[in-house]
Amino acid sequence: MVRTASRPRPVASGLNAQPTPERRAPVVAYWLSSGLAALLVVASAAGLFVPGLYHDTPDWVAQAQATDLVTLVVVVPTLITVMILAAHGSISARIVWLGILGYAVYMFAIYSFDVAFNGLFLVYVAALSLAAWCLVALLTQLNPDDARPRSDPGWIVQAVALYLLVVSALFVLTWMKDIVPALVSHTAPLSLAHIRQLTNPVEVLDLSFLLPLATLADVWLWRRRPWGYPLAGMALTIMTVVGVSVVMDAGFAHHINPTLSLAIVPLFVLVTLVGLGLLGGYVRSLRPGAPRGQV
Repeated sequence: MVRTASRPRPVASGLNAQPTPERRAPVVAYWLSSGLAALLVVASAAGLFVPGLYHDTPDWVAQAQATDLVTLVVVVPTLITVMILAAHGSISARIVWLGILGYAVYMFAIYSFDVAFNGLFLVYVAALSLAAWCLVALLTQLNPDDARPRSDPGWIVQAVALYLLVVSALFVLTWMKDIVPALVSHTAPLSLAHIRQLTNPVEVLDLSFLLPLATLADVWLWRRRPWGYPLAGMALTIMTVVGVSVVMDAGFAHHINPTLSLAIVPLFVLVTLVGLGLLGGYVRSLRPGAPRGQV
């Protein structure tokens, strides 16, 4: 018998490309994210349109409804879009998918622990669970080498690393300005003045989850470690959506209580727009949907 050379496999590219097994997201991730999208619609629509659902202080209700609006208008459409693109082999979509799931974990931890008990409590807990386990499913099946930029990414990697460093430092300084004086004076932080909470859940999650993630991604990105690339894209996505949420929260809260300052809004608008631009450039710099070992 004459042995013939096997025909090389074509490189997948574009929306019509068939994803290879190495690049295909696990099926369970699609099921979990589909369920999550449905719960996000239910929770956000109810928060916006069902009177009396929230039993919190007016300022906290305003912030919750602002987050509901961001979820309904930004998060859900983005989640559905990246799922569709990931099914066609887009590694960029999978990175943004990770970030949207990270944002969902972040926000629904707040809803589950710090929003007063209401009729949607089990929806909040279910959304938190689906987002967390879908995040695990995607991360365990992700090959970080697939998320490396092309051979010549130009300035974008350094710009993303610098952005993560600067924004992380900005968040730390902002929260320390609230926390340290309260520790010194043995009083409650000013951020708790208008919300009925024992601690500020945003400070807790930022200092324990989001900022360590951004810092780790930043360090690994500077050192060109493989996991730095997907984690940087994930952190950048979370921070961008959080920025949109912070701006909306401030606007809604100020509408309810005009004494609340909007001084921080212009800075967060700028930071969010820069982050959005960097995210777009970063995901475009990633390799196209080629099997491992092919560029």
